[in-house]
Amino acid sequence: MNYGELLSSFLIDLQRLFRAYICFKDTTYSQILAIISIPADGIEMSELSWVLGLDNSTVTRLIIRLEKKSWVKRKQSQRDQRAVTVFLTNKGSTIQQDIEKKIDIMGDKIKLEIDEDQREHNLEALSSFRWTLRKIFLK
Repeated sequence: MNYGELLSSFLIDLQRLFRAYICFKDTTYSQILAIISIPADGIEMSELSWVLGLDNSTVTRLIIRLEKKSWVKRKQSQRDQRAVTVFLTNKGSTIQQDIEKKIDIMGDKIKLEIDEDQREHNLEALSSFRWTLRKIFLK
């Protein structure tokens, strides 16, 4: 298997895992990704677009849907009045914590399936792989 095939396989497998075990009723996969991508101190819409790999207009529609659920709120940036920052509401923070717990449980299940002698090696290899991916897109 080459790197391209591996990327496709990872993407499909991870999306399937998230949709099956992380998403919950009346919540889309995109909404889950947005919620887990918003830090406690908020994130500018343009940066969130970059993180999610989506157009600004698509992220705006996504955030509007999350606002209707009272999970996020938008505010004009203090440093640049043209920019909008997205924050989690208390309800959104609770949802984010619930999602993170589910992700941790999924991670623990995966960890148990890996031979104890290989766990640290695999974790380092995956971390290095992720760093390489980020480096490519930060250029």
